[in-house]
Amino acid sequence: MSELTRSRTLNNAVTDENASRSVGRAKTIAGASLGAQRKALGEVRNWQTQSQDDAKIETTSTQEVRSQRDWELEGPSRKKRQIYMSDDESESDDESQGSGASTSSTKRPRLEEGPAHRALQSWRDLDRDEKDDVCMVYEYTDDIFDHLYQREKQTTPTYNYLTATDSPQYLRPSLRAILIDWLVEVHQKFQLLPETLYLAINVMDRFMSMRKVSMAKLQLLAVSSLLIAAKFEEVNLPKLSQYAYITDGACSSQDIKDAEMYVLTTLKFNIGWPNPLNFLRRISKADNYDVQARSVAKFFLEYAMCCPKFVDIIPSRVSAMAMFCARQSLDKDDKWDSTFEHYSGGVDPLNEPEFQDLCRDLIKEISKPTTQLKALEAKYSSKQMGSVFEPAKIWCDLMVASKFEDLF
Repeated sequence: MSELTRSRTLNNAVTDENASRSVGRAKTIAGASLGAQRKALGEVRNWQTQSQDDAKIETTSTQEVRSQRDWELEGPSRKKRQIYMSDDESESDDESQGSGASTSSTKRPRLEEGPAHRALQSWRDLDRDEKDDVCMVYEYTDDIFDHLYQREKQTTPTYNYLTATDSPQYLRPSLRAILIDWLVEVHQKFQLLPETLYLAINVMDRFMSMRKVSMAKLQLLAVSSLLIAAKFEEVNLPKLSQYAYITDGACSSQDIKDAEMYVLTTLKFNIGWPNPLNFLRRISKADNYDVQARSVAKFFLEYAMCCPKFVDIIPSRVSAMAMFCARQSLDKDDKWDSTFEHYSGGVDPLNEPEFQDLCRDLIKEISKPTTQLKALEAKYSSKQMGSVFEPAKIWCDLMVASKFEDLF
């Protein structure tokens, strides 16, 4: 081999060795860099990694998976199913849990499906028919109305300031009737929801049972109460200038705003009053949502809300009273059974003398009113409201003339 050939071969070998060394150094540097980068990421992320030597295969039994799923699915709907167990099931669960506290101290009236369970209840569970309708929130129905039954006691006037003549807040019923009649007209003019009118009356009554209001401020209180109720119930509100305009210059926009803040402060912003229409719709479920009965019941309900004798009566009782009188006036064949009693919040007209007295007072007030409610009478004499006033008044007159024979 010539000298030139050996030189070229040596140069190629050196070049290949240098290249391989360069590649090795590059891999080493890259590996170190990558390892450092992975270490940094491992410090940042919120889980720990295991090496292949330390990694172990973990097995989980079927029972552990089931218990884990039960824990993950724990929530209101699951708790609800636990609450609605029968007494025997509840006692067995309590024994199995040892000395642990139960999930609920209140036994729910609703029973689970099954012939044995259905035989224990005398009322029909109409909510169960709507359990597939997500809008009806079947699993929470009883809890919702239990809450409303508690709230109505906290947000209803504690006494009737219209009959307590020795009270500092005493107001003549005729003055309140004028305010209510004007509110009914304004409510119709603004085309507001029925719930808005009832809440406005409640806000006004609660305030007047706590503060003495001069005659010059009565209209301001009424329009401010309607504004508060509209903000709470309505989607599309009348403008503040419209409230001021409807008073015919008696109240300015600033006056209404100041009165609104004063009323809310006095009530401690507690205006979440359970509306009587909610209870009326609840009772109407037991009546198979009879349109005629509910239309007449709405008249009795609104008249009772406007009447001075029922200021301190909780709305669930007023709704039950309205539905009972409406059904009696229409001569409904099916009587007020245990299903009506359940969906009215436990009202039993045949065995409650106090409830019977309330019904008699309402009928006598419609037959021979102590205060004039012309706007309300005109409202329910219109075709839009079913022209229910005249038939209802005739029936009330007959009841008074017969001394309430066959009413209960």
